[in-house]
Amino acid sequence: MITLWPDGISAKRRSSALVRLFIASALAVLAGRLAVLLVPGALTTDPDSYQHVARQLVTRGSFSLDGRPTAYRPPLYPLVLAGAQAFWGERWRIGVAGLHLLMGWATALCAGILAGRVGGLRAAALAVLLAGFDPLLLHSSRLVMTETQSAFLAVLVVWLASRVANRTSGPTWLALGLLLGACALTRPTFLLWPVAPGCLALLFSVTGKGRETLHERMASSSPEGPFPQQKATVSPRRSWRASVEDALHRTGRPILWLGLGLVLALSPWGLRNLLVFGKVIIGTTHGGYTFYLANNEDFYQFLRNPEDRLVWDATEFNRRWETTVATHAGGNELVADQLAYRRAWQTIRGQPGMFLYACAYRLLQLWRPVPHQLDPHEPISVQLARWAVGVFYLAEYLFGLLGLLVVISEARPAKNPSAWSLAVWGLGLAIILSLAHTFYWTNIRMRAPLVPVLAVWAAVGIERFLQPSGWGEAKRFQGIYRR
Repeated sequence: MITLWPDGISAKRRSSALVRLFIASALAVLAGRLAVLLVPGALTTDPDSYQHVARQLVTRGSFSLDGRPTAYRPPLYPLVLAGAQAFWGERWRIGVAGLHLLMGWATALCAGILAGRVGGLRAAALAVLLAGFDPLLLHSSRLVMTETQSAFLAVLVVWLASRVANRTSGPTWLALGLLLGACALTRPTFLLWPVAPGCLALLFSVTGKGRETLHERMASSSPEGPFPQQKATVSPRRSWRASVEDALHRTGRPILWLGLGLVLALSPWGLRNLLVFGKVIIGTTHGGYTFYLANNEDFYQFLRNPEDRLVWDATEFNRRWETTVATHAGGNELVADQLAYRRAWQTIRGQPGMFLYACAYRLLQLWRPVPHQLDPHEPISVQLARWAVGVFYLAEYLFGLLGLLVVISEARPAKNPSAWSLAVWGLGLAIILSLAHTFYWTNIRMRAPLVPVLAVWAAVGIERFLQPSGWGEAKRFQGIYRR
């Protein structure tokens, strides 16, 4: 075991030192993120037209692009921007910077709380630093884009899920459903998120995780079992069936409340689109384009001969697509969305081998540790910075894998709900993001919602690595988070 404390240091003094370390880490993250936002150039570009939509909301009272009602972008982030613009006016960037600062700080604190509940105060401080100074989230905080908000909402879902893991109270699960709806209204990929945790929870219940309730029914504190003079014996098949039945029984009511929360959160957006477009749309009309962007002849040709370009330049593709939309869709978003899907499927059917290769390529791009080289003549300082980011993520992946194994091993909804939430909801999000962006367009910023969960896994993994046989010492300091 690696000893991190001098001999003779009491547990009370260690705990006090770790509390100070956690507070110092949180303050360092706040100062660091503020410094990043104060660098000139922050929030000056609007690549995805979120601020443009927000301006239309404030000036025209309409969720629109260029005067036309739109569902091309999810609504929640433009609504946040519109609030900042309505309050701050022409100085709206100050308001957005403040919101990004607070959301980024809260993201790091939530990550720290989750890590602390599994690995103790030192893991909490590590998670705060890893999430707070993550290169992807730091860069994204300077952009008028959804990464900062989506990462904050995602880790908030995991935290709230840890609070309701062993409860069946309706309002708490309703709140979780509302929060999941807010996630989906920030990024439509989140719509699929609740499915994966449900499957993982059932799997864990069948394989032995989270079955305290069932075991309590089948065995008492007496060695003879629940009945005097009778030892409980259950066949493996019966045990498996009972596990499934018990899991479904315990989760039925929470699922209903969670579903109600989702419906309440998504209904206003769906009804608005029904009134405007004549169709219930709870996501966006952007999906077809991102699917076609990931599966078109130009991109496939780049994959065949990538050596002459560092990354695929979609400028020509976008120019032709804009012409196609104007010609064949008349500017209608719904028609353009369906047309994009049809053309993408035509490309896939014509080149199934390239489609499979492109899927593998996209998955690798989603998780690649080193950012792309964008300039063939980039300065050595930029190259070193890119590789430093790559080393950071590679180390985080390795420790994150160890931490994931730790939280899975300790995942019990009653005994350690935070580990349960990190194993079920965190891993579920990783699966959903990977599946979605295997088929749709992707780059490293698409994994931003998972970054704080990765930070928690990595912090727990580092703590276990530093204290392989002294894990109990770390766990002694968990109590501060469970009050």
